[in-house]
Amino acid sequence: MPYIKRIEIDGFKTFGLKTVLTFDRGFTIITGPNGSGKTNIIDAVLFCLGELSAKRLRVENFSNLIFNGGEKSGIRKNTAKVVIQFDNSEGRIPVETTTVTIAREIDKNGESVYRINGRRVPRAHLLEVLSVAGITPYGHNIVLQGTLTRMAEISTIERRKIIEDMLGIAQYDAGKADAEQKLKEADVAIRAALGQISEVQRRVESLERERNNLLRYNLLKKEMMRLESMKISLNIRDLEAESKGLLEELSKAEEKSKWLFERRESLRAKRRELESELRKLGFSAIQEKNAQMVEIEVNIRSLKSRLNEILSKISGGQSSLSKLGGLQKDLKQQIESLKSEIERSEEKISQLTLLLGQLGKELEEKQSIYDSISKDLSEVRSIFEEKARRISEIEERIGKIQKERIDLEGERARLHSEISIYLQRLKDLENKKGELQSSYERIRELLAGLDEVAGAQRKRIEDLKSTLERRVKRRSSIEEETKEVERIAEVAREALIKFEVQKNLVKKIKSEEIALKHLEELGAKGVIGGVYGRLRNLIKVDGDYIRAVEAAASGWLDSLVVEDLNVAFVCIETLRRMKIGRIKIIPLRNLSPNSAGRAVNIDGVYGWISSLVQCEERYRPAVEFVLGDTLLALSEEVAIKASKDGFRAVTIDGNLYEAWGGIESGFYRRYIDLSSFIPGDEALKSLDKAVSALRKYLDNRENIITELEAEISKTQNEIMALSESLARVEGEIDRVKRSLSQADAQIKRLESTIGDLTSRIRNGREKVASIEERLNELESAEKPLKDEHERLRSEIDLLSLHDKDKRRSEIIQEIIHLKQRYNNVESELVMTKAKVEGVLKRNMETLMAQLNEISKQIINLEGELEEALKEEGEIRKKIEELERARETLSREIGEAKDKMGIFVSQIDSLEMEISNLDMEYDREIKAINDLKIKIQSVVLQASRLRERLRELGHEELLEVQGGLPENELDSWLKAVEEELKHIGAVNQLAESQYIEEVSRYKEVSTRLNNLEKEREAILKFIDEIEQKKIRIFMEAFNRISERVSSYFSRLTGGGSAYLKLENQEDPFAGGVDIIVQFPSKSPIPVSGASSGERSVSAVAFLLALQEFSPASFYLFDEIDAHLDAFHVERLGDLLTKEAADRQLQFIVITLKPEMISKANKVYGVYGQSGVSHVVSMTLKGVIVNE
Repeated sequence: MPYIKRIEIDGFKTFGLKTVLTFDRGFTIITGPNGSGKTNIIDAVLFCLGELSAKRLRVENFSNLIFNGGEKSGIRKNTAKVVIQFDNSEGRIPVETTTVTIAREIDKNGESVYRINGRRVPRAHLLEVLSVAGITPYGHNIVLQGTLTRMAEISTIERRKIIEDMLGIAQYDAGKADAEQKLKEADVAIRAALGQISEVQRRVESLERERNNLLRYNLLKKEMMRLESMKISLNIRDLEAESKGLLEELSKAEEKSKWLFERRESLRAKRRELESELRKLGFSAIQEKNAQMVEIEVNIRSLKSRLNEILSKISGGQSSLSKLGGLQKDLKQQIESLKSEIERSEEKISQLTLLLGQLGKELEEKQSIYDSISKDLSEVRSIFEEKARRISEIEERIGKIQKERIDLEGERARLHSEISIYLQRLKDLENKKGELQSSYERIRELLAGLDEVAGAQRKRIEDLKSTLERRVKRRSSIEEETKEVERIAEVAREALIKFEVQKNLVKKIKSEEIALKHLEELGAKGVIGGVYGRLRNLIKVDGDYIRAVEAAASGWLDSLVVEDLNVAFVCIETLRRMKIGRIKIIPLRNLSPNSAGRAVNIDGVYGWISSLVQCEERYRPAVEFVLGDTLLALSEEVAIKASKDGFRAVTIDGNLYEAWGGIESGFYRRYIDLSSFIPGDEALKSLDKAVSALRKYLDNRENIITELEAEISKTQNEIMALSESLARVEGEIDRVKRSLSQADAQIKRLESTIGDLTSRIRNGREKVASIEERLNELESAEKPLKDEHERLRSEIDLLSLHDKDKRRSEIIQEIIHLKQRYNNVESELVMTKAKVEGVLKRNMETLMAQLNEISKQIINLEGELEEALKEEGEIRKKIEELERARETLSREIGEAKDKMGIFVSQIDSLEMEISNLDMEYDREIKAINDLKIKIQSVVLQASRLRERLRELGHEELLEVQGGLPENELDSWLKAVEEELKHIGAVNQLAESQYIEEVSRYKEVSTRLNNLEKEREAILKFIDEIEQKKIRIFMEAFNRISERVSSYFSRLTGGGSAYLKLENQEDPFAGGVDIIVQFPSKSPIPVSGASSGERSVSAVAFLLALQEFSPASFYLFDEIDAHLDAFHVERLGDLLTKEAADRQLQFIVITLKPEMISKANKVYGVYGQSGVSHVVSMTLKGVIVNE
C-alpha cells in the first residue's frame, strides 16, 4: 500500500522557508516545544490532500494559511505550497509511476491549484485518484489533536453511531425508508381501487338508463327530419312562382333603358363635332407660340442659374480668401513662438552639458578614492586567503550589480521623462485631431445635405419638364381622351351598380361576416378599444395540420378575440342596436382553464392540437379555450379510442370525434372569405366619387383646357425658380468640397504624427518593462550575496577592518548618489535634445509646410475670382436680349385667345338635354338593379332550402301528404321538438360504454388483488433489511470488541476490556458501552473510570476502529497527551510492533520522551523569529532550509 516518502512545505502557516521531511515505513516521531509548529505539519498534510474547511485547519480563512512571520523574520510570502510524495511501488494509486507526487498551492485570494506529478488537475480529480488507494483527508487514519479527548468523553449512543458510520448502516436505513414509502403508496392505491369499484358500479347503472333514452331520441329525430323536409318542399314551390313574376318585370325595364341609352349617345356625338371645330380655330397657333415661349424661358432661367453660380463662386472665393489670410497670420505667430522655445531649449542643453562634465570629474575622484581603499582592504585580507578572496569576489559582484542597477535606474528615469513628454504631445495631437474630425464630420453632413438638396432639385426639374411635355401633348389629344373617359365612366357606373347588388346579396346571406367586419373596423378606428381581431388572423398553423385545426375549432376560428367581458358586452350591444347579426366572442381575461392538463396515455396520439398553433403569448388563452381540449390522432382508430376514453380527438384529415361518441366529418373545403370578393363601403364610395368626377370632367371640357394652360405656365415658372436655386446650391457644394479636402489632409498628417508618437511610447514602455524586469533579477541576485557577505564579515571581524570598510561604504554611497545625479542630468539632457529634435523642429517643419500650402491656395483663389467677374458681365447681356423677345410673344398669344368664343352657346344647349336623359337613364338602371337583387335573393333562398333538403336526405321535392297546410306542419314539428327537449341531451355511445364499464369492473377487481400481493412483498423486504442490518452490525461489534480487548491488554500489561450493548434485544435502541478491567482492579464501565484510564480505553477503541478502514500510513497528533509514562511507553511498544509486523507507517506528534525513545526516526521542530525550523534528533543538521 502507498505510504508517505517526502513532505515539502513552503510558506505554509509558520514555515516561512522551504522545509523538506523524508519518511520511511515504520515509526516516526515529530516533537518540539508548544507553539513551535508541530501540528502545522499535520495541517499541511490535510491541506495537500484537499481539505476545504478552514476551521479544521485551525485558521479563520484560507488567506491566513500563507506565512506572515512579522518584521523580525524579514520574510514575506504571497503563496503557500505543500508537496507530498507517495511510494506507489504496489500500483494502488492509479498513476503509472512508482512515485506519485501531489501538490497544492494557494494565493492570497484563497485560489488553490492542485497538481499530480507536476500536471495541474481539478480538486475532484485529485480526490478521485487518491480515494482509489483509500487516501482521504477525512479518514480514521488521521487523528487530530483533541480527538482522543473527545473520544474519551463520548456517550454510548455516539459510540454506537461511530460504528454505524464506519459500517455504512445508513444505506440500510435509506433502503428501509424507501420500502416504507412504497408501502404507504400501496395502501393509498388499495384504498383508491376500493373506491373505483363502487364508482364503476354506479356508472353501469347510469349507462343503462342512458341507453334507453338514446333509442327513444333516435325515433323522434327521424320523424322531425321528415316533417321538416315536407315544409321545405312547400316553401321552395312558393319561391319559384315569385321568381317567375320578377323576371317578366325585369325584361320590360331593360328594353326601356336601352332606348334611353341610344338617344343619349346620339346627342353626345353631335356635341363632340361642335367641340372639334372649336379647337381647330385657335389651338394650333397658340400651341406653337407657347412652345417658343417655353424655350425662351428655359434659356433665360439657364443663364440666370449660371449667373447665380458665378456670383456664389465669387462670394465663396472672397470668404475663403479672408479665412486663409487669417490662418496664414496664425501660422506665422506659431512659428515665431516655436523659434523662441527652441532657443530656450538649446540654452538649457548647454547648461546641462557643463553640469554633466563637472559631475563626471567628481565621480572619477570618488572612484579613485574607492579603488585606493579597496586596494588596502585587499592587502589586509590576503591574510585570510580563501575567505577574503570570497568576500572580494562577492563585493565585486555586488559592485557590478549596484553599478548596473544605477545605470538601469538612470535609463528608466530618462525613459519615463521621455514617455511623459511624448504622452503630453500625443494628448495635444489627439485633442486637435478630435476637433478636426468633428469639423470634418460637420462638413460631410453639410455636403451630404447639399447633395441631397441638389439631387432633389435636379429630379424635380426633370419631373417638371416631363410634366410640361405631357400636358402640352394632352392639349392636342383632348378629343381622343374625351371619348375614352366617356367609355370609362359608363363602365364604372355599371360596375358600381353590380357591386351594390353583390353587397346587398352578401348582407342578406352572410350577416355574421358583415357583423365581424363592422366590429373590426370600429376596433381599428379606436371606437371600441380592446378588439384584437379574428382568431384566424392571430394564429399560424403548419400546412399539414390546417384541416385538423379547422375541424377542431368547429367554427370558432372566425370568433372575435377581445380583451375582456366589458369589451365583449360593448360589441354585443353594438350589434343589437345596429341589428346586423350574431357572432362568437372570446374575452381573453375571463377564460376558464380547459382540460388540456389531463394526462393522456394513448398510443398514436400526437398530442394536444393547441400545441401545433403558433401565436403571441397573450393570445394563447384563446387558443387553449378553442383547441385545448382536443387531441391530434394519427389515425381514425386512435381517434375513436380517444373518444371512447372521454377525449375530444381530431385526425389530420379533419375528421372530428367528440368525447363519448359524436362525429363530424365529410368533404373538406378550404375557408373562403366572401367579403374579400366584395369591395367595402369606402371602396364603393370612392368608385361613386370617381364616376361623379368623370361626369364633371366631361361636362366642363373647356375648364379642363384652361386649367391645363394655367398648370403649364405654373410649371414653367417653377422650373425657372428651381434652376436658379440649383445653381446656388452647386456653388455652395464646390466650396464645401474644398473645405472637406483641406480638413482631410490635415487629419491624415495628424494621424501620421500620432502613429509615430504611439510607436515611440510603445517602444519606450517595452524598454522600461525590460529594465524593471532586469532590476528585479538584480535585486534577487544581490540579496543572497549580501547575506553571504555579512556572514563572512562576521567570521573575520577580528581583523579590525571596520573603519576602512565603513569608509569604503560611505564612498560607495557617495558614488551611487553622484551616479544617480549624473544619470538624472544626462536623462534630462537627452530628453531636452529629443524634445528639440523630435518635437519642436518637426513641428516647425509642419507649420512651414502648412504656411506654403496656404500661400499657394491664396494665389489660386485670386486668379479664379478674376475669371469669374469677367464671365458675369457677358451673361448679363444675353439675359437682356432674351427678355425682350419674351415680351413680344406674350402679346401675340393674348390676341389669339379672344377668337375662341363662337361655339359655346350651341354646346351649352346640348349639355342641358343630355343631362335630362342621364337622370332618366339612372332611374331605370336603379329599378333594374332592385329587380335583380330581389330575383337573386329569391333564388338564393330557394338554393339554401334545397341544400337543407339534401342534408335531410332528399334530392327531389316531397309531396305534402293530404295537402296539409304549412301551419299544421309547424304544429307537428313543435310537438316533436317539445318531446326531444323533455328527453334532453343523450349519450350517443351509451351502449358501447355500458359494455366497456362492465369490462372495467373486472379489471379493477384484478388490480386490487395484485396490490394486496405487492403490499405483502414490501413488508417481507422491510423485515429482510432489518435482519441484515442487525447481522452486519453484530459481526462488526464482535470483531471490534475482540480488537479492543487485545489492544487494551497490550496497553495495560494484562488488563481486559470488551464492548457491551445497552439493549441486547434491539442493538439500535440503545448505545454501546465499554467495560474495562485494569490489572488488580474490578471491571467497571468506562464512564466510571478516571480521566487517564478513559484515555487508555479511548486509545484502544480508536486503534480497534482501524480494523474497518485499514491504511498504509497513520498520522496521530498527541494521542498520548493524557496518558502517564507507563501507558505511553506501552503505546510506543504497540505502535513499533504494529509498524514492523504489518509494514505500516506511523507518524506521531508527541512531547513524551517515553514515546520518542521507541521511534525509528525523530524530527525536532523549533521556532525562531516567528519561523518554524526542523532538525533531526541525530543532530545531523537541518534537513532543508532554503
